[in-house]
Amino acid sequence: MSALLSTLSRVCIVILIVGGVVVTFIQVLGVIVGDADMVVFAGTSLFEPVCVIAGLAGVFAFLRMYTEEGKADVASEDIDTDEA
Repeated sequence: MSALLSTLSRVCIVILIVGGVVVTFIQVLGVIVGDADMVVFAGTSLFEPVCVIAGLAGVFAFLRMYTEEGKADVASEDIDTDEA
Protein backbone atom coordinates (compact mmCIF):
# COMPACT_ATOMS: atom_id res chain seq x y z
CA MET A 1 0.00 0.00 0.00
CA SER A 2 2.87 2.34 0.78
CA ALA A 3 4.42 1.80 -2.64
CA LEU A 4 1.10 2.52 -4.35
CA LEU A 5 0.59 5.74 -2.37
CA SER A 6 4.16 6.80 -3.05
CA THR A 7 3.76 6.18 -6.78
CA LEU A 8 0.44 8.02 -6.89
CA SER A 9 1.97 10.97 -5.07
CA ARG A 10 4.92 11.11 -7.46
CA VAL A 11 2.69 10.91 -10.52
CA CYS A 12 0.54 13.74 -9.16
CA ILE A 13 3.62 15.87 -8.52
CA VAL A 14 4.84 15.36 -12.09
CA ILE A 15 1.39 16.28 -13.43
CA LEU A 16 1.38 19.29 -11.11
CA ILE A 17 4.72 20.55 -12.41
CA VAL A 18 3.77 20.01 -16.06
CA GLY A 19 0.38 21.64 -15.47
CA GLY A 20 2.00 24.63 -13.79
CA VAL A 21 4.37 25.09 -16.70
CA VAL A 22 1.49 24.87 -19.19
CA VAL A 23 -0.63 27.39 -17.24
CA THR A 24 2.29 29.79 -16.97
CA PHE A 25 3.23 29.41 -20.63
CA ILE A 26 -0.33 30.08 -21.80
CA GLN A 27 -0.64 33.12 -19.56
CA VAL A 28 2.69 34.55 -20.74
CA LEU A 29 1.69 33.89 -24.34
CA GLY A 30 -1.63 35.61 -23.71
CA VAL A 31 0.13 38.66 -22.29
CA ILE A 32 2.54 38.78 -25.24
CA VAL A 33 -0.20 38.60 -27.87
CA GLY A 34 -2.55 40.81 -25.85
CA ASP A 35 -5.32 38.24 -25.49
CA ALA A 36 -6.97 38.72 -22.09
CA ASP A 37 -9.33 35.79 -22.64
CA MET A 38 -6.35 33.45 -22.98
CA VAL A 39 -4.87 34.70 -19.70
CA VAL A 40 -8.19 34.33 -17.89
CA PHE A 41 -8.77 30.86 -19.37
CA ALA A 42 -5.39 29.63 -18.15
CA GLY A 43 -5.87 31.24 -14.76
CA THR A 44 -9.29 29.73 -14.16
CA SER A 45 -10.18 26.72 -16.29
CA LEU A 46 -6.68 25.20 -16.37
CA PHE A 47 -5.56 26.31 -12.91
CA GLU A 48 -8.35 24.59 -10.96
CA PRO A 49 -7.50 21.01 -12.07
CA VAL A 50 -3.83 21.66 -11.32
CA CYS A 51 -4.78 22.70 -7.78
CA VAL A 52 -6.86 19.54 -7.34
CA ILE A 53 -3.90 17.42 -8.48
CA ALA A 54 -1.67 19.24 -5.97
CA GLY A 55 -4.14 18.45 -3.20
CA LEU A 56 -4.24 14.78 -4.20
CA ALA A 57 -0.44 14.61 -4.14
CA GLY A 58 -0.48 15.94 -0.59
CA VAL A 59 -3.21 13.55 0.52
CA PHE A 60 -1.39 10.54 -0.93
CA ALA A 61 1.88 11.58 0.74
CA PHE A 62 0.10 12.15 4.06
CA LEU A 63 -1.70 8.80 3.95
CA ARG A 64 1.57 7.03 3.19
CA MET A 65 2.89 8.05 6.60
CA TYR A 66 0.17 5.92 8.22
CA THR A 67 1.08 2.67 6.52
CA GLU A 68 3.46 0.19 8.13
CA GLU A 69 6.18 0.86 5.53
CA GLY A 70 5.74 4.62 5.90
CA LYS A 71 6.14 4.42 9.68
CA ALA A 72 9.26 2.29 9.24
CA ASP A 73 10.78 4.85 6.86
CA VAL A 74 10.64 7.51 9.55
CA ALA A 75 12.89 6.22 12.29
CA SER A 76 13.31 8.16 15.53
CA GLU A 77 16.96 8.92 14.78
CA ASP A 78 15.94 10.67 11.54
CA ILE A 79 13.85 13.23 13.40
CA ASP A 80 15.70 16.33 14.57
CA THR A 81 14.49 17.11 18.08
CA ASP A 82 17.16 19.66 18.97
CA GLU A 83 15.70 23.05 19.68
CA ALA A 84 17.66 26.11 18.66
